[in-house]
Amino acid sequence: ALARGMVRLSKQKVIIKKLEAVQTLGETTIVCTDKTGTLTEDKMSVHHVVIQDHEWTIDDLTNQRSHIKKNEAFKNLMRVAVLCNNFNLTEGVSNGDSIENALVDFARHMAYDPIEIQKKYPKLSEIPFDTDTKIMVTINQFNNKHLVCVKGAIEQVLDSCQYIQSTDGIKRLNNHDEWFQKINKLASTGLRLLAFAYRETKREPNTDEIFKDLIFIGCVGFLDPPRQDVSDAIRTYKNAGIKVVMITGDHPDTARKIAEEVGLIPKDDSRNSVVRGSELKDLKHKTKELENTILNATVFARMVPSQKLELVKFYQKHNAIVGMIGDGVNDAPALKKADIGIAMGIRGTQATKEVSDVILIDDKFTSTELAIRQGRTIYENIRHFVVYLLSCNLAEIIAVSLASLSKLPLPLLPLQILFLNLVTDVFPALALGMGKGDSRIMEQPPRSPNEPIIPKKLWVSTIIYGLSITGVVLGITIYGHLIKSWPYEVVNNMAFHTLILAQLINVFNMPHRQFSFFKNEVTTNPWIWIAIVLSLLIIFIAYHITILKTVLSLVPLSYEQFITVLVFGMSSLVIIQSIKRLGGTV
Repeated sequence: ALARGMVRLSKQKVIIKKLEAVQTLGETTIVCTDKTGTLTEDKMSVHHVVIQDHEWTIDDLTNQRSHIKKNEAFKNLMRVAVLCNNFNLTEGVSNGDSIENALVDFARHMAYDPIEIQKKYPKLSEIPFDTDTKIMVTINQFNNKHLVCVKGAIEQVLDSCQYIQSTDGIKRLNNHDEWFQKINKLASTGLRLLAFAYRETKREPNTDEIFKDLIFIGCVGFLDPPRQDVSDAIRTYKNAGIKVVMITGDHPDTARKIAEEVGLIPKDDSRNSVVRGSELKDLKHKTKELENTILNATVFARMVPSQKLELVKFYQKHNAIVGMIGDGVNDAPALKKADIGIAMGIRGTQATKEVSDVILIDDKFTSTELAIRQGRTIYENIRHFVVYLLSCNLAEIIAVSLASLSKLPLPLLPLQILFLNLVTDVFPALALGMGKGDSRIMEQPPRSPNEPIIPKKLWVSTIIYGLSITGVVLGITIYGHLIKSWPYEVVNNMAFHTLILAQLINVFNMPHRQFSFFKNEVTTNPWIWIAIVLSLLIIFIAYHITILKTVLSLVPLSYEQFITVLVFGMSSLVIIQSIKRLGGTV
């Protein structure tokens, strides 16, 4: 059942690396996910540019291109945007990320040549973007000077700048609060923001001098629309009792806006649902108030990778089964620690794929919903066929035991028991394991990981099913032996055939009583009908092949005797369904 689930998910572009992960998927209570590329399209495009004295939308930039290009601050911003960039065309393919590619595309849109700019200002050194500092720096050659180019999160870049470039030239930067208000306003519209700064020096600065006397230029707002299919998946998760948590390094207002658009948080309560990474610096010594804040939060913004790991540990300490979605090298520790590590197949690094349990080939968030649905379905299928096998075998044990103690003819002979285990037990059980499951399975809360595969209520059902089948087998034995006085071998054969019939139709007792008897996950499973037909066909063949007939001690039965077998065999289903509908079984 687990292996078939892995195959089925692979056809839906979800690779399960570990067999037991299929089961754990069905227990998941929290799914932690990044924003960019998972909840959004990861198709960045420049939408806004803000400098000291001007603010332009993409339409303004397009319509006033020639005029805006004369602005000195805008010129410097475009120069830094192209130089502080891993953009590098090799055979026509860029090796920059989506934001860097968007900056290069924007430069071209504004009639700049990114390749010429890079040639004019060759890169001497680089401090790569770091998820902790949230800043990237390059040092470029400029004639006999050096140009320090900086880009990164608005808070970090502003804090590193002493000056600002305006229309009137370079001035002392004294309006931090005014800039934060501008940025918060833009971020609340869902734009992802990046700030830029620079300075020119006569010699190449050392590490301690890089952030000295930086000149702030402005910021660029990128539009990354949410995926259209995410809202439905999140709604499904909520109905299934699974909490989805967004963990991102973006500005809190940007994260909040996207979370609202995909239905992750309600618009009227979004303020209380967002937590900044700076609030989680000391999770090991957290207060009760902070614990409650974290448990109630849905969005975590300005987070660093190490905090993702701490958050996973925090949820696990509060008895949550955590699924973690990641793609970067820094996500690997959190993926490994999570109960289910889910790596992206396209954007994911080799490190994340190696430590993960699940790989999403198409990078779609909705694929996680398919995986969890399949995990729940497989687990329920396993429960069904375990209950089925236990109840059928219990009936065999009790029937033989009671017949022996009461000196009735044995309803089963040793080879007949073996035949039952090979035929009527195996095929229906396999068919139950291949079912597509209940269509409403994602409307149920996650099961507790501490719950045994057969809880008390299912043990009660198993015993009732077994006793009901036992009752009809002993009933036909008593009827044939004491009332009809039929020969020993005839009574044995009638009990044998009754048990076969009762066991085959026992599969229809597996669905929960809330479902219709005529339309449920078992009756709509074609494999069940194939299994029943195959089992009956094998019985028919055995009845007509001399050697098998002899081995199984089969004798001819009259029309009346076959009708009696049919009545007693079907009565087990009637008895069990009556008890089930009255609330005696699940």
